[in-house]
Amino acid sequence: MALDRMTKLSWIYDLYRMGQSPLLLQAPDKIYQQLLLHIVAGFDARSGSLAMLGDDAQTLVIVAGIDLPAGVIGSTVALGSGVMGWVAQNGKPLLINGDFDAARFPGIQRRREQAAPSSALCWPLKLQERVIGALSVNRPANQNDFSENDREQGTALLNLASLALENINLQLDQQQRIAELQAANHKLAEAQDQLLQAEKMASIGQLAAGVAHEINNPVGYVASNLSALERNLNDLLSVLDAGERLADSMTGESPELLALRALKEKVNLAYLREDLRDILAESKEGLDRVKKIVLDLKTFSHVDQAEWTVADLHAGLESTLNIVWNELKYKADVVKEYGQLPEIECLPTQLNQVFMNLLVNAAQAIESHGTITLRTGQEGGRVWLAVSDTGKGIAPENIGRVFDPFFTTKPVGKGTGLGLSLSYGIVKKHHGQIEVESTLGQGTTFRVWLPVKQVDRI
Repeated sequence: MALDRMTKLSWIYDLYRMGQSPLLLQAPDKIYQQLLLHIVAGFDARSGSLAMLGDDAQTLVIVAGIDLPAGVIGSTVALGSGVMGWVAQNGKPLLINGDFDAARFPGIQRRREQAAPSSALCWPLKLQERVIGALSVNRPANQNDFSENDREQGTALLNLASLALENINLQLDQQQRIAELQAANHKLAEAQDQLLQAEKMASIGQLAAGVAHEINNPVGYVASNLSALERNLNDLLSVLDAGERLADSMTGESPELLALRALKEKVNLAYLREDLRDILAESKEGLDRVKKIVLDLKTFSHVDQAEWTVADLHAGLESTLNIVWNELKYKADVVKEYGQLPEIECLPTQLNQVFMNLLVNAAQAIESHGTITLRTGQEGGRVWLAVSDTGKGIAPENIGRVFDPFFTTKPVGKGTGLGLSLSYGIVKKHHGQIEVESTLGQGTTFRVWLPVKQVDRI
């Protein structure tokens, strides 16, 4: 017998040190298996099993095994049932050699099949009087039976092992709680950042509305002045035309007439007349563009429209497109393939935020110059909007993560990883869904589905 090896308890110290290892949480089963290997080898046994008390304190969970049938590890044994269940319930070791008196051990059914062990030892794992598990070892018929001396030595040995196992359990519990706290803190940080982002967007919306209002006033009087200037210019040109006709009808070579003709040639009066009209027309066109941008800015911000309302998605998309046009015009040609859409019940400001994120992402995915295609349509009681780009695409392993908070493939400082996460939340708030399809090196399509009518508003 190899009990001389068992008396060298350095392996129990090794077990204790393993219980302090940061790898414990990833592989506690290896520590349990190592303990069982030492015990089985030390008692010259052929097989064995180790079970720990479950969270319900009513069952044992088999956590390690040697030469056991498949599927045993991970299974449970009720307290009082079988050898290990009896030992754990009664807190007493059990030695079984050959046949035994079943009446003395209710709940234990001795196996009689050919593969059954000839001799078995089972000890409870105890801390003071508290049972934390059970361990058993078995010898086949071609080996000597276990003795009472084996049982007593194993009891002393496993009392020490129980201390190491309890330390392991405490370490596992502590690491699990730390992991749960870290996960909770991470989720809390994500929620806080999303709230900050939402607050930032609300502030930007208020700022946009304020800027639009402030621009609107000077734009108004510039437009009024341009209209007055156009009328006055037409009057001046009428007077000028009359004077020019009068000068052309005069004869003679008076100094005044010669000077007038010379001045007319010098200033190129014909060109000047047309150029003034062109300048005025271009100024009015530029002012109309400013007015449209201001209108789109007000439509995009819609601080006064935080309630559910019926809105035109195309109008929201167009206003958002104008707002982010500076981001798109150097990167892509924008192709529009709009279908017929009904007005839908929604929060327009929030959907504009979704459109903005999708458009900007599409532009940033294109490395040099490409195409962004906007498509819309309706199916049943839902409408859809798709934004496709001819950019670099998304790697297959990242497809499932694009809506995760803080996930981004952009370089540091180029993105927070919150845009698509916020968009996903907004679409879900509208009881819709957002899908993504991508081919690496060819491009990506994001498709947003929204119900026409909201059944349960969030």
